[in-house]
Amino acid sequence: MRLRLETDYGIRCVLYLAQQNDYVQAGKIASAMNVPENVIPRVLSRLKRAGLVSARSGVQGGHKLGRPAEEITMLDIIQCMEDHIVLGRCMDETEKLPSKEGAAVGQARQYFYALQDVMERSMQGTTIAQLVPAQA
Repeated sequence: MRLRLETDYGIRCVLYLAQQNDYVQAGKIASAMNVPENVIPRVLSRLKRAGLVSARSGVQGGHKLGRPAEEITMLDIIQCMEDHIVLGRCMDETEKLPSKEGAAVGQARQYFYALQDVMERSMQGTTIAQLVPAQA
């Protein structure tokens, strides 16, 4: 599985905001995290729709985390940014299996289900707070 570039940008934005105490303007986030300025509104919008980021307009406006970093997992961000996070096409139960190779594909399907479960549990068990360096 390869995550989309915008997902990487979303992770960067959340990690940056977890280290801030107040609202931060999109341009500052983009600059600090090497996210293209033309992409940052779309990324922040998706994060906002998922409740991971909140926004405020005005002179003191900007973006900040929508909930504590201890409550945001990597899975939350990836699910918000990706359309799907399935590891393999063979996990699609609706796909017709060739009769001769069906058993082997069925075995591969079970392997990918197990691998998917491990991956999702790992992402669910990793919070943004765990990834952000402790502040002095």
